[in-house]
Amino acid sequence: MSKKLSRVMIVSVVFLLAMVFGATAGAMEITFWHHEAPAHRVAAFQQVIDLFEEENPGINVTQEVVMWDDAWVRTLSAIEAGTLPDFQFSIPDLMMTVYQAGAVEPITDLVEEIDEAYELFPAQRDMYLHDGEYWGLPVFTMVMLWTYRPSFLEEFLGTTEPPKTWDEALDYTRTITDLGEDDVFGIGLGGAKNLMTTEQAYIFLNTLGAKFFDEDGNVIFDNPLTVEAVDMYNEFFQYNPPGAEAWSWGEIELNIAAGVIAQSPYFAGVQKRFHEEFDTDDYAAAHIPFHEGRRGTITYPNEVHIYSQTFEDPERLEVVKNFIRFMMRPEINYILTAVQEPGGFYPTTVAASQADEYWSDPIVARFENIHRVAFEALADYANLYGFEYGRWVNLGIGDITGADVLADVIHRVVTGEMTTEEAVAWGHAEMEQYSVPVPR
Repeated sequence: MSKKLSRVMIVSVVFLLAMVFGATAGAMEITFWHHEAPAHRVAAFQQVIDLFEEENPGINVTQEVVMWDDAWVRTLSAIEAGTLPDFQFSIPDLMMTVYQAGAVEPITDLVEEIDEAYELFPAQRDMYLHDGEYWGLPVFTMVMLWTYRPSFLEEFLGTTEPPKTWDEALDYTRTITDLGEDDVFGIGLGGAKNLMTTEQAYIFLNTLGAKFFDEDGNVIFDNPLTVEAVDMYNEFFQYNPPGAEAWSWGEIELNIAAGVIAQSPYFAGVQKRFHEEFDTDDYAAAHIPFHEGRRGTITYPNEVHIYSQTFEDPERLEVVKNFIRFMMRPEINYILTAVQEPGGFYPTTVAASQADEYWSDPIVARFENIHRVAFEALADYANLYGFEYGRWVNLGIGDITGADVLADVIHRVVTGEMTTEEAVAWGHAEMEQYSVPVPR
């Protein structure tokens, strides 16, 4: 009896393995790239994948992480080698690079379908509009705010009110740094040649009205407003912790969490750590300070674009589109925003921004005011370098960002390698090399 039972069990296991192998062998494999490496962000993507596969048996979706600093090089290399994924998450300037390489197809029908169903925020949607077609669909977005620690403002300044103007912000920064005695610093700004420095520096440019291009796509970087903005950045930079010349996102977030930095124009995405590790709400965000009645900040609508090779297989293309449709459902989009990184990522549709799942998330609920401020900034003044005119004006913006030109200008100034005027003139010449104006 024992031997017979063993044979039955062996046959059963073999049968089940055959079924699993057969199902797997016949499954359609879909692969996409994104750039969010922290484990909890990868887990959020996997949660979405698991839910989709549960609804769609026979389809396997694989996520692959490509670090942001490698995104341009890896993407261009994959285009040349023919090893692209089916689709990729990106931002407008990276998407522009892909477009110029001729590796992407428009997805206007899908964008219009999602817009009709859930109402995309126009400013986020239209960063991907060119020549009458949409080339990407924004799935979630980001925005930098004036983040700060209320307890530090109260300790060093006697108030919990954030600064209203850049002059007041500079006074706050100086005072905190002086009184902090090398333990607490008034500001957190990057000075390395990387995308984070570009992001923070653009806030200063945008506040002063400085732009890379005019409406005809001509490079206008070398102008008095840019010089003033870079000078202002450099002045604030003097009140940074030592070593900020080499910072990237990880270093600045560690210093915020560790209580070394009192303020920073940054993505308010450290909420998860404050909530789960420290169990405190001593973290807040306000609108970017005014400068002569104007303010500005940076927003990044993170989109998905579908590669031309995927269009060659209609069945595969439809599966990819179905997965994108799935991600845009408000109850699923909540996972890619509030779960993936509360305060780091925000919905791009009215429906998802009003979803109960989003606002009832415990971290969003705890830091609700940050999220209210973020949506106000997104609706009012948030913008992106090269996309300020509501249309593509220069196809070179992707290469300019990929080469970290603005960040390099900042690095040359904060390290004393060049004067502001010299660095801005150098940056202008570099941008000219990549410039591809789009005729009106």
